Amino acid sequence: MPWRPHGHYKVNAAAPTARGICDRCGFAYQLSELTWQVQWAGPKLQNIRLLVCFKCYDIPNPQLKPRILPPDPMPRMNARPENLTYESTSYLATQDGDEIVTQDGLNVITQPTLDIPDDIA
Repeated sequence: MPWRPHGHYKVNAAAPTARGICDRCGFAYQLSELTWQVQWAGPKLQNIRLLVCFKCYDIPNPQLKPRILPPDPMPRMNARPENLTYESTSYLATQDGDEIVTQDGLNVITQPTLDIPDDIA
């Protein structure tokens, strides 16, 4: 006569309990031994609606937890940043060091600036 395996379910005729199946491994357990699987979803743990046994339960991965960044610092009043676009202008040059110029006689610039000084233009 064929019979179904009960897995890890303990049958007690005097005090029957509900039987549950683990959603991952498929073994039968008491329903009270199964726990809900959770994982990080945003700033809190979210139930992913899987009832699993203690062997299949995964500890929530902290990599899925978002990083809380501190607020930006307050800006300084009347800040005076340096104008580094003129000093960092890079002209194209040949291997012997001569600057490359166009037919109009202007130097070729790798990163054009918005404010070209009068002596170049």
